[in-house]
Amino acid sequence: MKIYLYLFLTVITLGLVGCKKDYLSLQPTDSQTKENFYKTKSQFQQAINGAYAPLQGLYNGSFWAMAEMRSDNTSYEYDPYDRASTNKEEIDEFRELNNNDIVESFFNASYVGVQRCNIILTRLPLAKLDSVATDTIAGQAHFLRAFNYFNLVRMFGDVPLVLIETNSVGDAFSQAHKAPAANVYNQIIADAKVAIAKLPRSYGVNAITDKGRVTKGTAETMLAEVYMTQKKFDLAIPLLRDIINSNIYKLNADYADNFDVSKENGPESIFEIQYIEGTNGLGSDFVDTFIPWDYYDTDITGYEIANGSPNGWNIPTQDLVNAYEDGDKRKDASLIDFTSNEYGIDLPFIKKYTGPKTQQQGVTPNNFPVYRYADVYLMLAECLNEQGFGSSDAFKYLNMVRQRAGLEPKSSGNSNPDLNVTTQEQFRAAIAHERQVELAFENHRWFDLLRTGKATEVMKAHAISERAYKNGSWQINSAAYSNIRLLFQYPLNQANLQH
Repeated sequence: MKIYLYLFLTVITLGLVGCKKDYLSLQPTDSQTKENFYKTKSQFQQAINGAYAPLQGLYNGSFWAMAEMRSDNTSYEYDPYDRASTNKEEIDEFRELNNNDIVESFFNASYVGVQRCNIILTRLPLAKLDSVATDTIAGQAHFLRAFNYFNLVRMFGDVPLVLIETNSVGDAFSQAHKAPAANVYNQIIADAKVAIAKLPRSYGVNAITDKGRVTKGTAETMLAEVYMTQKKFDLAIPLLRDIINSNIYKLNADYADNFDVSKENGPESIFEIQYIEGTNGLGSDFVDTFIPWDYYDTDITGYEIANGSPNGWNIPTQDLVNAYEDGDKRKDASLIDFTSNEYGIDLPFIKKYTGPKTQQQGVTPNNFPVYRYADVYLMLAECLNEQGFGSSDAFKYLNMVRQRAGLEPKSSGNSNPDLNVTTQEQFRAAIAHERQVELAFENHRWFDLLRTGKATEVMKAHAISERAYKNGSWQINSAAYSNIRLLFQYPLNQANLQH
């Protein structure tokens, strides 16, 4: 059997393999090897930066396909001239096979991040750093490992649970066996608790080099979401209240400010993936990927899109467009109206990630929001409702998000039937709606559908509307939406490692 890759045997740029220590070794003494690296604060700072790095690729590439296109929020523009990228179409329509390279890329990149965290956590206790530096680095590593595992377990269910540094092919094979999802969740919770205990509330207003680093609030937000996924709403509430009581965060007055490149890492940001403009490989390519392939105006991108470019993905669905209420300011901040030249139908595209114009693809500085303060409000409102309908705080936090969007408040006993919420189930529906439009295109929708048990119901209804909307212009694959799977298939190359 041919093995195409070793899952956990990852070689990072910091250097993990050194030479044998004998008198014939010609290794320069100033080279960085696994023997002489991981000694100083500066070296561990480089290592933890390396543990963040895989997230850039994940959010540029596979994450939005698996968390937004998989849901009823976004789809794709059918390109009859370029049929080389059907792997994303397959994910959108639940047709992907176990060798889908988008899914495998997500799996592999997540474990690269896990491995880098494992290396840091294995070697950090052996270094003689000050306690503040040790705690800060360990806290980030524990969070990032937990974050990667949280995404993996929600996407795939049972996955390998690797908590030590992988040093050999033998290690890779022995660690490749799946662990039960319950065990993975236990480890996520354990790591998140360590991160909360060790991470600072903030890094200081002048700490430019610390922009984008996770904080105690980031870890609390993630752990609250973990508990909500497990239906442990009572455990999530104190975490969310602690974030609010910290007075670190606040809602931006203008929703659109969350996506303004000049205002990144602002007061509402709890965690966002950092990108840097330029041809250094650290730029984002959201606008290039999400704009329709037959949009020929250069006003958005700064350059003309040609046939064969990797565009036309993560296109907002009509279901999502219809979800916005009249007067919702978030619609204009999130979408741009476009009529497809090819198909003659409305085909809006995502405005959130349109930033400064560039002369080429994949070089924009647009960050990607992972957790925002508005999310904390909505999470707490949901948790309070799950503890019993009628909480005044639940309505308060829901309506604070609506108020920013320019919408009237929801309330119990409201004379307007569209705003009247009188039961726990109606409040659940109100929260689900608010989360869909508030957090659209931020990789929450599919996870929300899974967490609330609504995925199958919603996606079956979505399949009907998608066929009705698209079939006048292009034919959806006959197998589309025929099998609404809640988990992605385990990548074939990784399954081979277990035999």
